[in-house]
Amino acid sequence: MDTSTLSGPLLIAVDDPALHPEALQAAAATGRPVVDADSPETLRRHFARAHAVLLDAPFATAASDLPARAGVFLLGGDVATIADQHARFPQAAASFVLPAQAGELLRAVGSLRSALPASRGAEAVIAVVGAAGGVGTSTLAAAICRAAGSEREPTLIDAHRYSGGLDLLLGIEDEIGARWGEIVVGEGAVDRADVRRALPSSADGIAVLTHARTTIADPFVVGRHDVERLVAAVAGAGLTVVDAPVNLVPSGCDLVVVVTPAEVRGVAAAARVVAELAAGGATTAVALRHRGWSSLDREEAERIVRAPVIAEIRQAGRLTRTVEVAGLPTRLPRTLANAARQILSEAGL
Repeated sequence: MDTSTLSGPLLIAVDDPALHPEALQAAAATGRPVVDADSPETLRRHFARAHAVLLDAPFATAASDLPARAGVFLLGGDVATIADQHARFPQAAASFVLPAQAGELLRAVGSLRSALPASRGAEAVIAVVGAAGGVGTSTLAAAICRAAGSEREPTLIDAHRYSGGLDLLLGIEDEIGARWGEIVVGEGAVDRADVRRALPSSADGIAVLTHARTTIADPFVVGRHDVERLVAAVAGAGLTVVDAPVNLVPSGCDLVVVVTPAEVRGVAAAARVVAELAAGGATTAVALRHRGWSSLDREEAERIVRAPVIAEIRQAGRLTRTVEVAGLPTRLPRTLANAARQILSEAGL
């Protein structure tokens, strides 16, 4: 039996404003993470890998050309509407009137074993967020891509306007390729390979979208829509890692890793970050960075943040100087490599 989605999210794609809160309440009762689709693009990106999909009529129309899969349920507010809807969308496993049949819906979701083919794990979207400055958030994001290997065709998206450029971090600042403001992703279908070919890449296949360095007041500012569109374009396969501030974390990530120093103020900040992300439906975990002396250990950090610490990162010898001179080394320091592998494992890779 394929157990790849036993901890997978429920995908809610409901446009009806009266039905939407009922669907969210039913989903919350399962105890699973929830992806609340706000557009057909989000629905399409998560359709194949969700544990179950809950649709209403408008979103069912948008999903009519998607391949059949188990665990798709239609929702409606009355029997007549749901019957007509099911006749037009026969690939759904069942239909339910909410709130009257919420119990039946929960039993149907609970009876699912796996809604995905055995190939799950070929793709993932991971966001990395810093709870404080100087904790190595960007370094960890790049290390996750490097640890994943070229076979996963990793794409690193830098959503920080003042990062200085993650091409510098990887030592590929002289590589030709598009930066933010030079690449446009429209509303139609976009070929992932075309986007990756347009970006500068490292020797081991990490494609990077970052900001250009400039000494003038560049009017272009990356917004949430820009990040969402780019992630939607490249997340159909392989690994996508987004280095982002909290307000630009894209919806529907498989995992959001909050990097915090093992210090009181940092962990207190991480608790707030995790709470805000969780309120938006994100699956969160913590990477604990030990820089010099640490005032908190793993258990104390977990108790304060109320999220699991899935990786701990110790000081890595000459890493800072190496990055400054030649970029992040191909052979990662052991503590960084271990943390990256643990995060990839948590994301199902």
